[in-house]
Amino acid sequence: MNTTSRFQTLLGKAVIYCIFIACGVVFLLFGIQHFGAKYAERAFLKQLEQSGLTPLVHYEKVHFDPFTLTPSFEQVRVGNPEAPWLHFARIAFNSYPLTHPNLDISFWVQESAIEEVSRDTGRLMRAAGIDTLLAKGTFSSQTEGQAVNTHFDLIIKDVGKVSLSSHINLLNDAINLPELRSDLLASIALGQPEAMLNLYGDDIELSSLSARYDEAGLVAHLLPAQPMSARATQAQKDAFAFGSQMLGLAPANSPEAKHIATTLTDFLADPQTIRLAVTPDTAVSLTQLARYASEGRLYQTSQMNLSVQAANPQ
Repeated sequence: MNTTSRFQTLLGKAVIYCIFIACGVVFLLFGIQHFGAKYAERAFLKQLEQSGLTPLVHYEKVHFDPFTLTPSFEQVRVGNPEAPWLHFARIAFNSYPLTHPNLDISFWVQESAIEEVSRDTGRLMRAAGIDTLLAKGTFSSQTEGQAVNTHFDLIIKDVGKVSLSSHINLLNDAINLPELRSDLLASIALGQPEAMLNLYGDDIELSSLSARYDEAGLVAHLLPAQPMSARATQAQKDAFAFGSQMLGLAPANSPEAKHIATTLTDFLADPQTIRLAVTPDTAVSLTQLARYASEGRLYQTSQMNLSVQAANPQ
């Protein structure tokens, strides 16, 4: 066999080996994708069953990225599949496995006309002044020992951006974090948030909480800008002060209630960004917070601070 023939033989073998390796990689990726999606789906369905939301959540398919090892659920409808409360184009889990205490999710709300969603969602859309719902957001929850740091962002087109972050401590070692999240989701979906106080009032304490809203059309629709007389402005402040008392934040004639009223009035006069921070001197349980509210002193005792900031601060 001459040199040329030997080279051609070696080259042919190399090509065959490359083809086998490529096929092996393809089958490996396909296997990872297939079994990863199956595992993710089982874990997801288990969480739905534990939270009692199985009849309310519907999805078309599960996708699993074999390179990042992360799953996503496509075309997720919450509520009636024909007229859902929310229709997600995609919910992507950015960490894996799904049963891990830490959670990192990105989601996209499918662009939905007001006629395509439930009457409840449609009513909220009409109130917000929008005919089409389009939104995206993220949710992350990281644990360190018994401490849990959570952050949530939601951007709704032509409405605004809502950002929430919290730092809580779990006082009961028996608390299962995935079950806690499932209970929270179920209580919100079923319209019974007070259930969390009954279930975890003495087992969770709050170290800090921050909430922020960036205006992008909601306030402008609900309360179109118009000149207000001094008398009307004072009446608005009095209403906010009375509302503070009704919510258990502070007595209507207190400095705290007056600060709340002035801050809200300033925000409505020039809607930009409003922020609420809760930073108690020491962490307090949910039961204690409820007690402060029943005593009408939640704002001062929990070290709340309501403030208006420049638009879209960095």
